Amino acid sequence: MNITQQLASCGIHGYGSAELKVFEKHLERYFDREYKRWKDNQNFAEDYGLNSFEGDISKKETRPISVSHYDEEYQVYRAFLDREYLAYTMGYFGVDQAQHQLEDISLEQAQINKYKLLIERADIQDGQSIVDLGCGFGGLSKYLLETYPNITVTAINPSDVQTKHIRNELMNPENNFDRSRFRLIQAYFNEVESLDIEAGSFDRVISVGFLEHVSNIDLLQKNLSLLLKPGGLSLHHCIVSIDVLPAFLNAEDSLMGEYYPGAHIWPFSEPQRHNTHLTFKKSWFVNGMNYWKTLDEWHKRFWDSIDRLYPQYLSIEEVESWNKYFSLCKAMFIPNNGESYGNGHFLYQK
Repeated sequence: MNITQQLASCGIHGYGSAELKVFEKHLERYFDREYKRWKDNQNFAEDYGLNSFEGDISKKETRPISVSHYDEEYQVYRAFLDREYLAYTMGYFGVDQAQHQLEDISLEQAQINKYKLLIERADIQDGQSIVDLGCGFGGLSKYLLETYPNITVTAINPSDVQTKHIRNELMNPENNFDRSRFRLIQAYFNEVESLDIEAGSFDRVISVGFLEHVSNIDLLQKNLSLLLKPGGLSLHHCIVSIDVLPAFLNAEDSLMGEYYPGAHIWPFSEPQRHNTHLTFKKSWFVNGMNYWKTLDEWHKRFWDSIDRLYPQYLSIEEVESWNKYFSLCKAMFIPNNGESYGNGHFLYQK
């Protein structure tokens, strides 16, 4: 009996199996009903008890637990993320309002395409100074430094595993990585004054997969305004729902609470309301099929690597948890062909 069969005998069914497809169809139908139930609901988040203008930037009580998801076993991420940048966010497979067909490209190319899209929308130019806020494994920072010979990057991230990867892999003297133009700060982005960063010294602040962990967007924007030069731009890339989905506003109220306690899925309209400390310029909705395809590729790679992940790095309970995680996330993006739930890009100017 091989490992896949062994896990199946314990009720854990692998990618592409008939049993898992049935499970995912049940999840898809659930989310499809929820999206239809709340279609055209344009109430504010505060109508459901969450006010993005009040409180701490993130929930103090869930910060360490939330980061723990990113501090899972390092070899697990190496197994399923793209090989070049370890980007743990949506890859861009070309699905937008004009093009609804997924491009036949690799996960690696889709992540590069995502970076190119962000750079275009943030109008990043060579010679600028950039903050990579919530930098993950450093993929965007790496791409920027490779692409622009005179750009400088300051990356901020509280995760032990991700910052260790950056120090050991990206900043390794043997790798082609210009450390002279890069600074890594391992910290929570709460009070900008505590981070030893010169005020008004940055041309751009980019966050990718960060706004989901922010409770007070207004306070975040206030802190970002301190970092930016006059005329500087800030661009956020985060998961959003088109309509207000009350159960998604707090992760603890949904199935995602097990993985991302303290997180929020903001409706697409919510970040646009924050126009006080930075001027809102433009927003884009990125079709959720791009994230579905990303997750499906992660899921496949996870199972392609299961022989070396289990039992060396993952217990049987952890295999089950990751398997359900991929299925759950895919099911959230696929209803209505990705038009109900996807990613938002939000551009602001100081």
